[in-house]
Amino acid sequence: MGPEEMVAEVDSETKGWDFDVVSIGYPSLVRDGAPAREPLNLGDGWLDFDFERAFGRPVRMINDAAMQALGNYTQGRLLFLGFGTSIGACIIADDVVVPIEIGLIKIWADENLVDRVSKKALKKHGLGPWVRAVEETVELLSDVFQPDEIVLGGGNAKRIRKLPPGCRLVDNTSAYVGAERLWESSDLHAVADVSTWKIVRHLTPREQAIKKEKQSPKE
Repeated sequence: MGPEEMVAEVDSETKGWDFDVVSIGYPSLVRDGAPAREPLNLGDGWLDFDFERAFGRPVRMINDAAMQALGNYTQGRLLFLGFGTSIGACIIADDVVVPIEIGLIKIWADENLVDRVSKKALKKHGLGPWVRAVEETVELLSDVFQPDEIVLGGGNAKRIRKLPPGCRLVDNTSAYVGAERLWESSDLHAVADVSTWKIVRHLTPREQAIKKEKQSPKE
């Protein structure tokens, strides 16, 4: 699939919908809010495509794993791992969103991490070896990044019957929260900053009232 096919499918599915903006979770590198590399598991043509012209609306884009991580984040340090066609990863540390291409990590001379935990690896080696590889991956990355919370997602994550310690399982609907958080009206607004996103926190009406009360001169 290329961008033209994606836009056509979205237009077809959302015919009659009333919406003002578009958020895109992009399965590859994103810099300054735009694609920086063609997706490995999709067709070409994404780098120079004019998404705003195609949709006729403002468009904001973030790495797809980062979108899901953003949708599950509250505070501190969160590690998201998405097990689908490939493996997606993102660390959010103190309101800074950093997607990570961990699938490219070499684990043997001729084998990368993605070769053990991808959808292709699941079909090739079977569920048992795939789950063990996932568990080893979680343990390794937990030691490396020392997260407060680990969130597992992606289409194949549901195959993990017993979650590794400290992990929480989510489905893809959590990405909708991350999509909303690319815009200023959300509670946590993520702003593209070169290869990362910086979170801006907005006060709730109650918090605004409390802040205003504290700042008011006392009689």
